[in-house]
Amino acid sequence: MIIGCYNDDGTPIEQVNLSEKGRVYELEVCIVRHPRRYPEYKVDYSSMAFCSSKESAEQIKDEILQSGENWLKDIYCWYIYERVLDVNYDRSEYMACWLYNEKGVMIDKRLFPSYWSEDGFIGRSEDEIRFKFGDLVELYDGDTVRLAYVLASPRKKEWYIQKTEENGEPYVGDISDDTYTIIVKVGKGQFIDYMVNHEHVDALSLFRPHYLIPQNIQKYWKTFWKLYEKDRRECYGENPLPGQI
Repeated sequence: MIIGCYNDDGTPIEQVNLSEKGRVYELEVCIVRHPRRYPEYKVDYSSMAFCSSKESAEQIKDEILQSGENWLKDIYCWYIYERVLDVNYDRSEYMACWLYNEKGVMIDKRLFPSYWSEDGFIGRSEDEIRFKFGDLVELYDGDTVRLAYVLASPRKKEWYIQKTEENGEPYVGDISDDTYTIIVKVGKGQFIDYMVNHEHVDALSLFRPHYLIPQNIQKYWKTFWKLYEKDRRECYGENPLPGQI
């Protein structure tokens, strides 16, 4: 497999062939810090094991969950990363990634590298899209979990198939294309403009709310959504948002 990056004109900057390099599978757990109150709360993450296979990492995860230790009730989620040996990288760089909920059940995955590569993003099938327009979700963002509304889902496989047919050659995206568009919180009385108050976030960073949302917080977010929809109609009419289809 060739990975690397390109200039705007398509000329390669750096390329590395990873075909003969070894792999290691890192098991990471994310833990909720107290107090855990909406609209946002803090989390930590920690590497629990480095394994020779994804299956070995999953086995260790399951053994930890079955241990009955007190801290297990504070688990937010688990990740398993496929890393390349003898290559300089940071935490966000991997060859593949699997996401598990707090109970250890797989809920999402990415089977292409976070680097640029010849094996990239080719869209999601309908059952791989976990969230749709209008869903209230949690965004795991570094050391913070915060609430957000979903505006758009990652593009479907059909879109990439159509692009490939139009171009006459494979049309492949990268990790920046496997994202959800969310609307972010703004202050009282501020205009809720899609072009200003939105973010594109990693598909593996969104979750359904883990805890009961207090009535006052629910009321705020419902009001926020109504204001957003009003402003959207005034700006764009009834047409879909840019990038939503």
